[in-house]
Amino acid sequence: MAEVREVLNRIRKDLKGFCLVAVLFLALYVIIHYLFDAFCPMLVVTGIPCAGCGLTRAALYLLKGQVIRAANINPTIFPMIAFLLYCGYFRYVRGTEIKGLKYALMLLAAFAIIIYVKGMYQNFPDQAPYAYHKNNICSRLVPDYGEWMARLFLDIRSWRNEASG
Repeated sequence: MAEVREVLNRIRKDLKGFCLVAVLFLALYVIIHYLFDAFCPMLVVTGIPCAGCGLTRAALYLLKGQVIRAANINPTIFPMIAFLLYCGYFRYVRGTEIKGLKYALMLLAAFAIIIYVKGMYQNFPDQAPYAYHKNNICSRLVPDYGEWMARLFLDIRSWRNEASG
């Protein structure tokens, strides 16, 4: 019972330390999402999704028990959850530093990049979460950015059609 109490105390201590950060993050999220209909910094600035785009939706699908749908949105959710459980085990259950953190992060990043490149090649710019987001900062500030992106999308579709047939 004392061990469970220690774990709960570690969790409680971390939650107290993150309260202000969580409130500020939520406020920032609401403001940026209101202005740009997105929160991902890369998507907001360039309109191009990042390797993490779709992770929140994938997590929500997992919570609803829709495993296949989660995998279709962003399969990186599975190693991400494994990574979080791994970190949580060392941080809260064992109360020690996370062993092999650097290597686990490198492996997770490599997997995310591979999935991202594959998804971008197969789906960009038309299919979520790899869809181009027109409401972005570059399209507002850079002259002809929208036209340049439209030409790029035509080229991408053309390359994809040549490769498939």
